Amino acid sequence: MTKQEIIEQIKKGTPFDGLGDIHLVETRLEPVLTDLPERNIRPDVAIILDLAGISLTVYGEIKTQVSPKLISQIGTWLALAKALNSKGTYALICPFLSPQSQRFCQENKIDFIDLSGNVLLRIPGKVLIERLGRPNVYKEPQRFRNPFGGASSRVPRVLLEFPNRVWTVTDIEKELIQESERQNREGAFKLSISSISKTIQSLEEELLIRRERMQILVPDPHQLLLRWVEKYCERYKFARRSAWTSRNPFGFDIESSVKGLNSQFPNLDPIVTGTAAANLIAPFTNIDQIDIFVQSNQADPSLGNLNKEQGVGPDFLFIYPYDRGVAMYARKISGLPVASNIQTYLDCYARGGRDRKQADYLLANIIEKQWDKT
Repeated sequence: MTKQEIIEQIKKGTPFDGLGDIHLVETRLEPVLTDLPERNIRPDVAIILDLAGISLTVYGEIKTQVSPKLISQIGTWLALAKALNSKGTYALICPFLSPQSQRFCQENKIDFIDLSGNVLLRIPGKVLIERLGRPNVYKEPQRFRNPFGGASSRVPRVLLEFPNRVWTVTDIEKELIQESERQNREGAFKLSISSISKTIQSLEEELLIRRERMQILVPDPHQLLLRWVEKYCERYKFARRSAWTSRNPFGFDIESSVKGLNSQFPNLDPIVTGTAAANLIAPFTNIDQIDIFVQSNQADPSLGNLNKEQGVGPDFLFIYPYDRGVAMYARKISGLPVASNIQTYLDCYARGGRDRKQADYLLANIIEKQWDKT
């Protein structure tokens, strides 16, 4: 969407549809504010609104696409403009602000209007207009890649495994190669310098990492993990469509069940995840299912025969991984192949219910303590 198209929608009053007490009176393009001494402070548009008889002028900075980093930069400009001119309020105007960006604006006192109908306008002691949570009706191609999608997710895996380390793009590339070797999966996790750089750029735009020259730092690993799990919940629902359950004839507990599975299907290359994995290191809830990642090209067709046998323990849930990176930082616990703490947390959280409580317990008692030591 172009800047002119945004202006046309503003003139039609599109963002204010459904706000019965608010009416658009006038839209002025690039108004000259003679009372502002700063030459660089010149809004793109002035919007005059009528709020049940009260006149409100909103000076808008229009952006066709936004990211938290850009919002942060604009916020400084808006705060300066607001301090120099108290006659109205200053707001970011764009096609759509994501829920994360809306929260960022709320926390940093940045007013905004998007064409999807999300509005936050504030004049302390006088006016508060707030409507949030409206879906995006102006979807356009994203400028930045999803840093948590597919192979790109290997980069945040590295950053969350060692959140206190200072990285470079080259360091991350080397770590991915070394982790492939540690897991005896030759080149499985390797990414190009270009792919890593694009993922880092996306994380920086989301304010999830900070770059100082060539150095990459994670200012808040909790924020990075929580942003990832929000995205992962959507992916998990999709992955469950191709997953399948089978009876467990091997044992009553996790250890005997997985060892029996490995013995009968030696080429399966399974990785235990979810609540079963968490139960081995930070038990909080009883398990009723053992979640297992299997590579799609290694899934033995005879796994289906398990349903012909008498089940004695918790069922197996076999899941095809969305990327080979789910095996990164997997380890052996009691001889069992177990997913990393980060992957285990993602799967527990995505399942919801009591499994989400297990995820919270794992984060507080294992992951956070691990972060403190690294």
